Amino acid sequence: MYFCQKYNYMKFYPTLIVMLIFTTTTFSQVGIGTVTPKSDLHISKSSVDGGSIQIDGGIRLGGRSTAVGSKGKTGQVLMSGGPTGSAKWVTLGKTEGYTTNCGVPNSIATINITLPDGSNGNEVNVTSFQMATALSSLPEGGIVLIRTTTSNIYNNVNTRLTIQLPTANSVLNKPFVIAFDGPVNFNNSIKHNKTIEILVKATETNSFVYELGTVSTNRKFFINKFPDNNNLDYKISELENNSGETQPILLMNSYTITAIDNKTWSFTNRDCYIQNPKS
Repeated sequence: MYFCQKYNYMKFYPTLIVMLIFTTTTFSQVGIGTVTPKSDLHISKSSVDGGSIQIDGGIRLGGRSTAVGSKGKTGQVLMSGGPTGSAKWVTLGKTEGYTTNCGVPNSIATINITLPDGSNGNEVNVTSFQMATALSSLPEGGIVLIRTTTSNIYNNVNTRLTIQLPTANSVLNKPFVIAFDGPVNFNNSIKHNKTIEILVKATETNSFVYELGTVSTNRKFFINKFPDNNNLDYKISELENNSGETQPILLMNSYTITAIDNKTWSFTNRDCYIQNPKS
């Protein structure tokens, strides 16, 4: 193994046997195992250890000349910021205060709507276009957050939020989960003995769905036709308040939704959840 510096020569001083001293410039690049580094620090594969890195301490991110970087928190993972962004520490399953165990990426896109108390599912509250626009900002999938423009108290026996899925072909292999909340810093609420449901509709006719059976003693997947009648739209969430008093809507069950071909959807992670931050 050897060190080199692009556009600079390295000097070795015989009196400093165990030290390598090299000078750097603003545009210098350092190579380990290569004389043509392609990054600020380039470690090339070697026959001894395959170009691996051993770190006995932590990794600090986000530092600068006047501040030390962060080692992150216990359990956080390192996430790329893409071609132009910086890497950062993230908590799996949590983004912008929303927590999920549905196994989707830590990214979020928001759709603002009105959901009248007692909405019966006969009309679409979130359009296919709105869903497609939101998911276009989530290249790997993530959380689609449906926000009401005002904070509501749902008092009807049953209120249904109906969502038209985008065309399957436009979001292939992009897993996402749907969250429901009020405006920023406000939760919606639900009165005692009332229910809120979230339903999804397919855009394509004659669509299909892969779904996990409900019988716990005989778990298996079924391939079924996607429901196409108003009251048979696919129910992904249902919240019933039996507490005896009005409660904020903080947690709802859900599925991980993925388009797996141009007319087939999968609904996995049955009864995973989305938790809203409490306002």
